[in-house]
Amino acid sequence: MTKKFESSIKVQTFKIDTVVDHPYIEHGINLSGTIYIDGVHDDESIENIKLEVFKLINGEISKIVSKHSIELVGSSASKDMQMIPFEIMPDERWLPDGNNEVTNLILRTTVLFENGSEYNDEDEIYFDIEE
Repeated sequence: MTKKFESSIKVQTFKIDTVVDHPYIEHGINLSGTIYIDGVHDDESIENIKLEVFKLINGEISKIVSKHSIELVGSSASKDMQMIPFEIMPDERWLPDGNNEVTNLILRTTVLFENGSEYNDEDEIYFDIEE
């Protein structure tokens, strides 16, 4: 499977990209990647970033199967890019409902600013249970 995971949030002067190492995850492998934060200034402080994994059932987002929250210490204000690695361990909630061997999932990135504004983007990942 060669599909690339693409999740990018662009608002005014900032850009936050979530890049997963592999959008096709096999049994026993964690979902891992990096969040890249670029262009945030002093007046735009990020409070936290949430990563949520949702299960797709019949092509529609059904239920959340994992949450990962990243609290930023202080302001992420910098002219340089900030990189935040993440790793999420799949569990039994990621398993398919029924006879499917591959579960389609959505990884949603949500950015919450200290002023209360919130932005998100998402893309599909795949979980294969074959050993």
